[in-house]
Amino acid sequence: MKIFSGKNYKTLTEDIKSSIENEYNTQVDLGNLQIDQFSDGEILPLFRESIRNKHIYFVNTLSTSDEIIETFLVLDAAMRAGCKRFTLVAPFMGYSRQDKTDHLRSSIGAKMLANLIQSFGEKGMKIDVITIDLHAKSIQGFYDIPVIHLNGNKIFIDYIKKMNIEELCVVAPDQGAVSRASDFCKAFPDATFAMINKKRIKPNEIHSMELVGDVKGKNVLIVDDMADTLGTMKKAADLLVENGALSVIGVATHGVLSGKAYQNLRDSKIDKFLVSDSITSKPNDVRKLLYVSTARILAKSIKALSSKQSINEINQIT
Repeated sequence: MKIFSGKNYKTLTEDIKSSIENEYNTQVDLGNLQIDQFSDGEILPLFRESIRNKHIYFVNTLSTSDEIIETFLVLDAAMRAGCKRFTLVAPFMGYSRQDKTDHLRSSIGAKMLANLIQSFGEKGMKIDVITIDLHAKSIQGFYDIPVIHLNGNKIFIDYIKKMNIEELCVVAPDQGAVSRASDFCKAFPDATFAMINKKRIKPNEIHSMELVGDVKGKNVLIVDDMADTLGTMKKAADLLVENGALSVIGVATHGVLSGKAYQNLRDSKIDKFLVSDSITSKPNDVRKLLYVSTARILAKSIKALSSKQSINEINQIT
């Protein structure tokens, strides 16, 4: 098994390697991929070993423009080097918020990205994708190649169970997060449920929020797939505390954390905020922010794929 790493995900790749070796007693080799960058920002990837007729795994999040271009250049290099099968392990798939045209004459970025990725499969190299928590599950339909869509809730449930939270209430911050919150309710059968109905003016700007349910005297777990500016989470935490919540813990699979995210988190009534390492962490001094590793769930999916076993049980919530 040969795993290559994107420029910013060497630590995650090494953690995946360790997890596979420790859990399955399977030898994993880290591939030799050199990624150079010119002074103007131009990226040049170079495989420093033969990958002809091999199945390789490439770990890289498609978050920034540089990471997206880097991935396409690596795909191109692999195709030209005679790679037989290329599995893109992309814990976070960028542009997944653009899954439909909300505005006249706007793009559908998620579809465009899918088209570009799978286009390399039209040149003789088989391609498949492993990713975690697409913003909309329907995005899988944009691909005509196999997509293994992992349930990000699995990353956090064991971690949260160890916290032994009493009087737990799981809160969905909007209608889109209800299914995610329901998963947590399965894992914590004694927990109650509530949701927030919000009206958005434009991206990253909320007009109003109202709470549906009772959080008085509860320790609240508010769950979402993506944390961007954290403006919504900050307002949601204010609303929950105003309605009697004892504490607020935030959970988001993907920590985009752009704009005023760190300042919003510092100023918020959130006690702890958990994100995965699907997007490389940025230097910060926010003690509330905690990272939970995706290495184990990615290792399980890579091992299952390589040994032609079912992926289904990896996503089961118990």
